[in-house]
Amino acid sequence: MEDHVAALLEAGYEEADTEKRTLAAMGDPEEIGAELNRDYPLGWLVLSRVSLILTILICATFLFSWPILGNTLDSLQARISPETSSFASRTKYTYEQDLDIRAEIGDDILRIYKVGLDVNRDGETGNVGLFFCNYNKNPFGYTANGLNLEYGTSATTESERRYDDGGGGDAGASYSLADKIRVTRADGAVVVTYDHYGEYVRLEVPVPWEDVT
Repeated sequence: MEDHVAALLEAGYEEADTEKRTLAAMGDPEEIGAELNRDYPLGWLVLSRVSLILTILICATFLFSWPILGNTLDSLQARISPETSSFASRTKYTYEQDLDIRAEIGDDILRIYKVGLDVNRDGETGNVGLFFCNYNKNPFGYTANGLNLEYGTSATTESERRYDDGGGGDAGASYSLADKIRVTRADGAVVVTYDHYGEYVRLEVPVPWEDVT
């Protein structure tokens, strides 16, 4: 309509006359409405609006559920292959062995998946590192950042025993390393204990002295 008015003005018609001529050129309003209804049915219009709303809702749902999905993937990795996590490769020991030692602690599963050993120059003493993770029994649940574990050997005195404090839960899996646990060749295993809130767990992790050459 604007283009038609502009063309009439350029042709020398008065402005008031151009509007009347432009409206007349469009044809009968009722016929035009009927043509538009045939070309653009109301059902398709409603469907397009509903599709747009559903698309927005799906995108919003995916956006808000992304952290939950990420936590679930972390939980599945801890259950299946924790040794492939980025945390597992941060610290290297001279001698390492993959393990699969698990224990239930409350709503969590504690899993020790690797042990490392560095031997001192005397060849009789060394330091052990325990790689472990914990995850909720529910794949969609959250896990604690720590489980209040103690580390030592059968010969470790109470004053020498290592103690790690726990934290709140905000992830699908939590990875930790208990490093520099002092051992001797007489220590065949490192002892991990949990003793809180009336629940007691004791695990023995073998020290890989047999790999030392």
